[in-house]
Amino acid sequence: MPAIAPRVPRRTILIILAVAFLVASIIGLNIYRSGQQVPIEVTVAKAQMEEMGSTIMASGTIELVEKQEVYAPNDRLVREVPVQIGDQVQKGQILVVLEADSESLSLLDAQARLAEQEVIYNRYFNPSAEDMAIAEAEFKQAELNYQNSVNNAERSEKLYSAGALSMQELDKVRCQLAADEAAYLKAQKEWNQVKNGPQGAERRSQEAAYHRALEAVKLAEQNLAQFVVPARINGQVMAVDISPGDVTMAGQHLVTIGDPHRLEVRVGIGEYDAARVKKGQEVLLEASAFPDRQFKGQVVEVSHKAFVNKGTQSQQVEIPIRIVVDSEQEGLLPGFTVNVKIIVVPEKERLSVPYEAVVDRDGQKFVYIVEQKQARQIPVEVGLEGDLSLEITKGLEEGATVILNPPDNLEDGQAVKFTVEQTQEG
Repeated sequence: MPAIAPRVPRRTILIILAVAFLVASIIGLNIYRSGQQVPIEVTVAKAQMEEMGSTIMASGTIELVEKQEVYAPNDRLVREVPVQIGDQVQKGQILVVLEADSESLSLLDAQARLAEQEVIYNRYFNPSAEDMAIAEAEFKQAELNYQNSVNNAERSEKLYSAGALSMQELDKVRCQLAADEAAYLKAQKEWNQVKNGPQGAERRSQEAAYHRALEAVKLAEQNLAQFVVPARINGQVMAVDISPGDVTMAGQHLVTIGDPHRLEVRVGIGEYDAARVKKGQEVLLEASAFPDRQFKGQVVEVSHKAFVNKGTQSQQVEIPIRIVVDSEQEGLLPGFTVNVKIIVVPEKERLSVPYEAVVDRDGQKFVYIVEQKQARQIPVEVGLEGDLSLEITKGLEEGATVILNPPDNLEDGQAVKFTVEQTQEG
């Protein structure tokens, strides 16, 4: 007779089933959790519109575009100062007169020698019709006298041979022939010189003498111009540092003239910035004398040659730039120090992200954005560089949440999390 298995109480079966279900649930939950990514905690920011442009900063000193500065050549007494600050002067007008008696006398002597040389030079190189007529008449008269003497000498020789003329009388005829021949040759030479000009060495000598006299006058005028100083340009008297009766010292500043409405700034920019500066770009200038004003200018010249600025410890290589100040603005004065802002790219609203959001790998730039709490890699193109942010020209939209300093192991589609204090969830 088979054995009969003991009957398990129903309550016990229910307890066993409940425990088994609980264990299976725990195991299943752990398996599910093990299959999910652990979110990486990141810092984020918003892609937003920002006023951005590109400028280059420098500093320089306001100068006159065109000026004339007069300095004392040596120690001299000031005789006259016929101008005052603010006067308008014309080119050629005398600005200052210093003692120059010996220089004035030297100029007079040089002018006298030049006048003598001009008479000789013009006689041979630029003869007047009257001079040519006189020279021709003198030559013809000398030629006639010489021919008469030749004929007379021939007759006298025959008479002497026939015994009809003494030796004394023949010698007198011969002397007259020699004198008339010399006068004829001289008149012929002078006529040829007046008609054709001197030739060879004589021509070079006459030309050299005339040009020496001309240069002597120019030199004397230059020497005198150091002491009786004329204006070389039209302008306004900007500074007068002397008075009549003063005694100057060599190199002392006397007078400055220029146009106060034509001002410029010369600055040097670094090699990196040189390619970005172009003629015609707008410039903003700020001066300490006008802390609440900005003055406008324009780049008018970019040098094609760099120089080493030895005023800095690193001896920086710089490219000279010339900037002209807008002539319609008033207030700036020569000598003012100004800060210069060259507008390379005008400011406007541009989409930007912090520098930390852009990743550059193998020449490809991209950002990670957060979508549905996952990182998404987005290729982008960048533009202007700001102080703290970078312009995004393609690949991103305003308001996108970008990850800053993305970890090296961050992958496309990976789960991320960030705190409310760092940014607002998108």
